[in-house]
This record gives sequence, structure tokens and C-alpha cells, in this order.
Amino acid sequence: MNNASSLRVMPAVCPGSPLSDASCATPDKTRPHRGAPAHCATCLVLAKCLLALSLLALTGCATNPPAPVAADEVIGDYDNACLPEAAIMAQALRRNGIKARVLIMSGDGWSHAVTAYQYPPGEGRIWCWDSDEQSVPVSARWTSSEILARAWMRACQRQQRIVRARFE
Repeated sequence: MNNASSLRVMPAVCPGSPLSDASCATPDKTRPHRGAPAHCATCLVLAKCLLALSLLALTGCATNPPAPVAADEVIGDYDNACLPEAAIMAQALRRNGIKARVLIMSGDGWSHAVTAYQYPPGEGRIWCWDSDEQSVPVSARWTSSEILARAWMRACQRQQRIVRARFE
């Protein structure tokens, strides 16, 4: 008996697979990533591009200074901010089907603007809004700016005397 012929080579067995003549030790040249889908390389490229674009967008946002909500050139300083605020609020309310007007009132050395509006629509309840007092219910006629201005002053417990009031 020849020693060379008596040596029997056992086939390699892949874990979890039945015993076969195929060897797991030799790489499968037809599929570089065994068990992975063929489109994996495309997905990887797309994922890297998406990551790069996301990082680029984030760094662009981080380097720009934050923009103010309302620029000083638009509304002026804090003392004059009530008029544009009242106008913006009135426009927003009107867009949503709520009757709204800007009420401008003035006295000796002061002036102020608020948004007068009727809510709920159709019920005739009148409210006035400004950024300091927020929404305050008032008892007044919708058509009289002077009476509405005095009612708002009473509701907010302000003591200034009103010289003039008008709707804008």
C-alpha cells in the first residue's frame, strides 16, 4: 500500500452547510461580497454623496450669522415696533377669515398701535392685541376708534390720556 494513495483529503465544510465537494476556502470570484446584494456598491456611493452634501449644507448654515426675526431697517427700534407688529398681526388674522384692523392711538408725547379683531368670527366679540399685553377682550363698538382705544386702555389698566385715535 502506497502512502501517497492512502492519504485522503477531506473536503472543507462551510459552517451551517451540508457536507459537499465544494471548498469554502477558495474564494468565489463571481461575487466579490458573498451574500451581499449586487447593488451594494451603488448604495454605498449614494450614501457617501448624501453624507457629504448634508455636511456641506450644515457647515454653510453654521458659518452664516443668524438673521433677526424682524430687521431694524424694517420695524425700527423697539419703541416704534408696535405699528409693523400690529399690521402683520392684522394681515395674518384677515388671511384666516377674522375681521381685523390696526388701531393707532396717541396722547401727549406718546403713540401706540394695536390690532383690534373680532373673534370668534360672526359673534362680534372684540379683542385687542399688542406684543406687551397680548390679547385682551374689550367692550366697545367696532366702528369707533376713540371708544375702542379707551376700552383697550381701561382693559390694560393704563392711565395715559388719549388725544387721538384712528383706524389704519
